[in-house]
Amino acid sequence: MVKKLAVLAVLLLVSACGIQPTPVVPAGPAPTLRSPAAGGRGTDLVLYFVLADRVIPVVRPSSGVVGVDSALTMLLDGPSPGERENGYTTALPRLTGTISLSPGPPTTITVPFPLRPLTGAGVNQLVCTAFAALATQDQWVIDRTVALAGPDERLPYQTCQA
Repeated sequence: MVKKLAVLAVLLLVSACGIQPTPVVPAGPAPTLRSPAAGGRGTDLVLYFVLADRVIPVVRPSSGVVGVDSALTMLLDGPSPGERENGYTTALPRLTGTISLSPGPPTTITVPFPLRPLTGAGVNQLVCTAFAALATQDQWVIDRTVALAGPDERLPYQTCQA
């Protein structure tokens, strides 16, 4: 019995290597990618489409910085034929009116179609595309949220979940 206790004591001493647990270390905000072109401003248009049930960024070449309303209009036009051929789809309806953008806080995107029927993927397509377009213009969203408004309702503040 003494031998078993001695072995157990040795195992406990060996397993306690002296490393102390540490708390979570804050690392600051999430990293962002910036294009080195145009002094840090991006020149490519980033739209978010659905691929295999996930919202994925798609980069389209652009001759300059594209405004948020123009980026959202292109998003609502749907994937290009080449993008569709690669499997990209959209969870958004076709554009039947105009989109407006109101500065915040928070920045509000008003769309001409009802928001209630949209899935989470559709909401993310709008929000993530807006964030990408704002970033290319060196405009940042306060609290990293935007509001979405339609003729049927105004959604709670949204963040990009892609």
